[in-house]
Amino acid sequence: MAVYLYNLLFSLTGTDFTLGRFTQFNSAIVNPTVSNQSCAWFTYLNAGIPSGLGDWFSPINTALTPGVWGECQPDTGSLSLEPGDYLMMRVASLDANAGSYQVRFTGVFGRGTSQLETGGDDLQSPLQMNTATTTNTNPRAVIDVDGTSGPNWPAPITTDHSWVNWLGAAHTPANDAANDYTLNVGVCVYSAGSYYTFGRDPRMHVGGMIKRHKHREDAA
Repeated sequence: MAVYLYNLLFSLTGTDFTLGRFTQFNSAIVNPTVSNQSCAWFTYLNAGIPSGLGDWFSPINTALTPGVWGECQPDTGSLSLEPGDYLMMRVASLDANAGSYQVRFTGVFGRGTSQLETGGDDLQSPLQMNTATTTNTNPRAVIDVDGTSGPNWPAPITTDHSWVNWLGAAHTPANDAANDYTLNVGVCVYSAGSYYTFGRDPRMHVGGMIKRHKHREDAA
C-alpha cells in the first residue's frame, strides 16, 4: 500500500495562465518538493496513511508537510498503482497575492482509448463513492469541489496557499482486470473579479489480472 500525491502549481503572472496550463515540471530542480515542483507525483514517506483518512473523498484543511513527501516523478508517464493504493491531489500557487485567490477543482476519470487489454467490464474510475460513514461501491468518476459562484469557491489553506483533497483508494473491477485511466484535472481560479482556468490530464495504470483477448485464447 502506498499513498501518491498529484501536485500542481499555477500562477496568474507570467505566460502559463494565458495558455491555461499549470507550471510545467522542471527537471533542473535539484531537491524537488511539493512547494516547488509542479505536474509531478510524490509518494508519502511515512508508514500507513495520514490520520483520520480512508477509502473516501475528503478535503484537507491543513497544509501538507513537504518533508514527508518524496520520490518525485513527472506526470508525463503513467503512474503505476496497485489496488489499495491511495490518491491525493494538491493545487497551490506561489504568487504573492495567492491568499486572495479562490479555486474550484474538478476531476474526471475515464478509461479513455489507451487500454491495451480488454477486461470483463468497462469500469471508468478506480475510486468509489464511499464516505467516512457509508459504504458505496459505485465508481466515483467525477470529483467536484464547488460553491455556487466564484466568490463562494474555497479559499486556500492560509499557510501555503494550497487546496488539498484526499481522493480515496484505487480499486479494480470485480474480475480484477488491470485498467488504464486518464484523470482530467480542471481548476477554475477567481481573483479580483476575473476568472482563469487550468487543465491537465495525467495517466495511471491500476494493476490486476491482465485479461487476454478472446481471439488469443482461441488461438492458444
